[in-house]
Order: sequence, then C-alpha cells, then structure tokens
Amino acid sequence: MSSRLRLVLLVSLPAVICALIGLVHPHHLTDETASRWQVMHLILIPLFPLVGLGPWLVARHSNRPLGWIAAVGGYGFATFYTSLDLLAGVAAGTLQLAGVTDGKAPVYEVARALGLIGVVSLVLACIAATAAVAIRARLRALPGGILAVVGACLIQPGHIYAGLGTAAMLLLAAGLVLLALTATSKRSSVAPTTAKGPATVAGPS
Repeated sequence: MSSRLRLVLLVSLPAVICALIGLVHPHHLTDETASRWQVMHLILIPLFPLVGLGPWLVARHSNRPLGWIAAVGGYGFATFYTSLDLLAGVAAGTLQLAGVTDGKAPVYEVARALGLIGVVSLVLACIAATAAVAIRARLRALPGGILAVVGACLIQPGHIYAGLGTAAMLLLAAGLVLLALTATSKRSSVAPTTAKGPATVAGPS
C-alpha cells in the first residue's frame, strides 16, 4: 500500500464509519431504543478520537507549526466530543435502561457544552490543515478545505444522526481526502531547483 493511499484511508475511514453508524442512530432515547443507544455509543468511543487525527495527519505534511495547531484542535475534538458521547450516549442510555427517566436533562446540558467545544476545536483543526496545504498548493487547497470546514461545522447541529449528521461526516471525510491528495501531489511537493549553467573549462594560458 502506498503512503498516499494509507493517508487517504486514515483521514477518511473514521468519519465514514461514524456516518454509517449514524444511519442506525435512534432519534430519541426511549425504553425501546436504550440498549441500542448505549451499545452504539460504546462503539463510538474509540472512533471519535480517530476523526480528530485527520487534520493533523494532513497538516504535518506541509507545515510543522500549523501541524501542531491542527494536532491541538484534533486533540480538543477527541477529548471533548468523546466526553459528549460518554455522557449523552453511554450514561444517558444506561440511566434509561435502569429506569431513571427524569434525571437526564442535566447530563444532556453538560454534554452539549462539551460537544460544542469539541466541534469548535475540530473546525480550527480543519482551518489549520487547509492553511498548511495552501502554503504549498495555493488555491488548490480550497475545495478540500471548504468541504472539511463545512462538514466539521455541521457536526454541531447534526451529530451523526441520519440526514444532516451523515452529510456532516461525509463532507468532512471528502474534504480531508482532497486535502490529503493535494498535500501529497507532485505539484505540491516538488522543491524549486536552481539552474546551473555549463561549467567553464579554463584553457591553457
């Protein structure tokens, strides 16, 4: 497997898998959906941090300082959005299964606040990745960057629910793929060469 293909898979697969899981995400937590709600969010615990890695994996190829910014943003998404998953997903599902139906509102409130921090972090990471690629690829970085940033923004209202959430994750994945392809293209990676004239051979004096 080439390093370019490996990068494309690493930056896209976590978001694509989240989108697929989101297709069976219940729109409401009830006694009937509580078990599926809980299990689904347990599966998402290791996936959300991998989504946050994508912008860093792209940015580090082009610019180290912006790569660090993307890494910090990705880490913010990994920690805060996974916290949302644990609270609004695993904890709320567990409470529902235990018959506690009146104590989930404060859990959801904290989860929403943490999720917002995570989404803002991911948006900043995608902006940093776009800027890093644009340093070398100029305007060719914009299509992927726009898709990634829009996808990241839509996670806040859509989460991974079928519909808007599915679109959010797929747009994010598509944007990161385009950025990865642009960052690793030959047009972006060829270093400028210095022209050298023919050597002058001194004749006999």
